[in-house]
Amino acid sequence: MAGEASEDRSLPSVEASGEAAVVEAALFAAGRPLTAAEIAELTDLPIRVAMRFADSLVREYSERAGGIEVRESEGRYVMQVRSTVADRVSKVGPQELDPPLLRTLAVIARHQPIPQSELVRVRGNKSYGHVRELLERGLIRAEKEGRTKIITTTKGFAEYFGLDFDDPDFVRRAMEGRRLGVTPMYRSLAERMGLEYDVVNPYSPGRNDLVAMKGLDLLVIAPGYAERAREHYSAELLEAGVRTFTQLKESAALIAERSGAADPARTASLLEEIDVLLAGYRERARGARPIRPLSPMVEEIALDLGVPTVEDGVPAAPDYKGLEAEIQVPTHQPYDMDILERIKERYEAILKGLAEG
Repeated sequence: MAGEASEDRSLPSVEASGEAAVVEAALFAAGRPLTAAEIAELTDLPIRVAMRFADSLVREYSERAGGIEVRESEGRYVMQVRSTVADRVSKVGPQELDPPLLRTLAVIARHQPIPQSELVRVRGNKSYGHVRELLERGLIRAEKEGRTKIITTTKGFAEYFGLDFDDPDFVRRAMEGRRLGVTPMYRSLAERMGLEYDVVNPYSPGRNDLVAMKGLDLLVIAPGYAERAREHYSAELLEAGVRTFTQLKESAALIAERSGAADPARTASLLEEIDVLLAGYRERARGARPIRPLSPMVEEIALDLGVPTVEDGVPAAPDYKGLEAEIQVPTHQPYDMDILERIKERYEAILKGLAEG
């Protein structure tokens, strides 16, 4: 961390830095909001350095007053069409599906042909609006049958999700037959989302693991372990960050999207619970003393809590590093520990340490 701190004090100007261009390119390529931690990971920069470049891009694009802007909101940075001209160009670009709309579409894809009355029973009255939007985007079709409509997916759906065929039966089988695998750390997350799953060890697999992995379509692993997993597994990998509540929420939404089989109500309940927990922890962290994180993990947690990070702050380190620090953040946690409890234990350690000083 000492090296990171000295680097922060002698940052080059944004205008003269090729690293700023890399941050700019990352925001452009992502096509979605990125946290400072994600930018840092993509660009191989310390988080605080990445934040400085991102903040400078926000100012630079604001001064240009062009058609593109870089905005920061709640710790996330996004490059997007400026709001003043968005309506005039919205029809020419692909649009991301927000989570509620995506969950409705997943129900349609898995249960098609599905009567709209049945969709409303499963997803509630909000599904009427979702159906209208999905029809406008060309992802579904709805044919009148008696007093209801029969809904199926379209060629546009197949193209959007990269499927080889657009036949509704093929799409339904593809959605239903997607077999999910998780490493032990993600078991409780899969259960909370109502997913069917196999637990495997892709890093040092035994015979049963190797057999199970041959039948998987999607495997959820920890970030940074893809190369090891690829030694034994060749299908789709999803690296799911769960160090912070914000990462957990993003990963849960991504797992729901990629698996196509999460229970909508249980997943929504999980996301709401994460929001409530994070809001509570951020409220408790208001006015806390600054922290000096001695690892990227601790820095990410501090950022999620809204705790200031400075070089002369209270030292905090993961307990596995063996570093002398006032705050020891637990990492030797049981694999079968609930995913929310795992994160809560780490946040509690930081807040308790800051309160004791």
